[in-house]
Amino acid sequence: MSETTTVKVPDIGDFSEVEIIEVLVSPGDAVSPEDPLITLESDKATLEVPSSAAGKITEMKVSEGDTVSEGDVIAMLEKAGGQSSGGDKKKSSKQDKASSKKSGDGDRAKKDTKDDKADKKKSEDKSSKKD
Repeated sequence: MSETTTVKVPDIGDFSEVEIIEVLVSPGDAVSPEDPLITLESDKATLEVPSSAAGKITEMKVSEGDTVSEGDVIAMLEKAGGQSSGGDKKKSSKQDKASSKKSGDGDRAKKDTKDDKADKKKSEDKSSKKD
């Protein structure tokens, strides 16, 4: 039997009413612990809010442009596997990642590639400034 749980905004410091600038998942998406779900932006920092558990997103409670504070519910998550132990979760999340790559779920890979290109460009910019 699956267990549904809420995913809440964790401690985000002294900030309240922080804007959501990007929603990274949709209902039906499978997530692993620590997978980013949304991106918040305050006047001082950008922060990704991670999933608290492995499972499937059943409902998003927020959307881009909304503001949230610590403790606000951002999503409903159907936990994976009903009965679980720490070792099994790690093993299944690795299998999920491998199978999503094989199945052509390229969204995550595209995002990683985009980030890698941005990081590479930043390092190139820094090295060209040193010259």
